[in-house]
Amino acid sequence: MKRYYSASSLLITLILLSGLFAVIFLNKDSLLKQEKVSLFYYQQYLTDKYQLIEKLAIDPEIECQKQKKTNVIFEFKVMKYSFHCQFSSIFDPFKPTKEKYIQVDKIENWLNLLPYQSEIYKINHLVELPESSLENPKIVIALQDINEKLEKDFYGIVITDYLFDLTGRKRMYGTLYSTYDNLREERNLSYKKEVIQHLENKFSSWHYLPYSRNILANE
Repeated sequence: MKRYYSASSLLITLILLSGLFAVIFLNKDSLLKQEKVSLFYYQQYLTDKYQLIEKLAIDPEIECQKQKKTNVIFEFKVMKYSFHCQFSSIFDPFKPTKEKYIQVDKIENWLNLLPYQSEIYKINHLVELPESSLENPKIVIALQDINEKLEKDFYGIVITDYLFDLTGRKRMYGTLYSTYDNLREERNLSYKKEVIQHLENKFSSWHYLPYSRNILANE
């Protein structure tokens, strides 16, 4: 069965189609430009995704030790990947800034010694003190009362639960930590910030903070 359409209907259809084609023709440059922009951003996304996969393969623990900062950020074109690092020092939780003598209750509340046991010297007499210098200070634990003449300058920190008194003209440069009351008006002891800083540089480390990874879009 044949269908017949009125001339007016056909005319309206043709007018609508002509208008549609005209709009498409007039806006083709804009549409092509938008398409190019979309393709550009998609390409950037793919490039970023590839770079992100490379960075995700990096061990964050090693990267924290390498960069030595609290926030590690890898920033790409359209996204960024970050994680946090934590600084651990022998002077956790308190780093001396001017104290040559610190009276303590428990040494573990003042110094983080556990990771550095192999680097700690233990002495019964001053003659057993290790060689030290401003650039190479040492950590020493005194195992008994010491009231002796210091024969050479010592650089570092001394930890004791006993009497610790130095005589002679030589000096100790650093900090004395003691659970015993060793506070004296006169003693051969001087605070030296360079000693403390060199100790922290040697006896400290950076670690990755677990569950701190983030992947975000750039603003």
